[in-house]
Amino acid sequence: MTYSVVIVEDEIEVAQLLAQYLLSPDKRRANAPRYQVLGIASDLATARSVLSALNPALILLDVYLPDGSGLTLLSELRARDTNSEIMLLTAAKEVQVLEKAMQLGVCDFLVKPIMLSRLDQALSRFEEKQQHLSAAREVTQSMVDALFLNPADNPKDNTSIRLPKGVDSLTLQKVRQVFNATPEQAYTAQRIGEQLGISRSTARRYLEYLLESAELMVDQHYGAIGRPERSYRKCR
Repeated sequence: MTYSVVIVEDEIEVAQLLAQYLLSPDKRRANAPRYQVLGIASDLATARSVLSALNPALILLDVYLPDGSGLTLLSELRARDTNSEIMLLTAAKEVQVLEKAMQLGVCDFLVKPIMLSRLDQALSRFEEKQQHLSAAREVTQSMVDALFLNPADNPKDNTSIRLPKGVDSLTLQKVRQVFNATPEQAYTAQRIGEQLGISRSTARRYLEYLLESAELMVDQHYGAIGRPERSYRKCR
């Protein structure tokens, strides 16, 4: 799935960097972009005009704009029941700004200067939430826990302290994202390794961990040269 985005940012260099990053190829999906940038607005008036005509899945919203506050726009969007997810981008250090953003239901809050690793984490959380909601037929406790619990509170999202040696939380999250994006697809360790840029043996370690955690199931078949090969798929 490709997610639509509108960027509201008055610093053109920052806006261009964000757009370039969002449009970068995604190895998980045959190098197709993860996001479609529908528009960029550098002030409040332009943002209002753009968002009156568009309903993106995600809005990256700066707080300090030349003609007003992004929090004002955020309040207006919530008042009209927009279903866009909103990430706030800000150089503001005031706790009140964070409190207001949380009250208005932002999905994340990124403090400038923005680190791309942190942006990627925020985007991964956004994508996982969208995948959970689109795949769900009804509300279950496990789905609710996946959406609302912090990773440290979720038994399936163990922190690196609780994970076995050789399994780190960031890579584990990326492996999970592959299966969440294509829950019906089976993957070998070789294919997971190629998609994530890790070795086959490393991929196998993570897959076996998820198998032991009952998140994946496995089928074993024999290849052309007679060697057994394991294919993993997400448990239903």
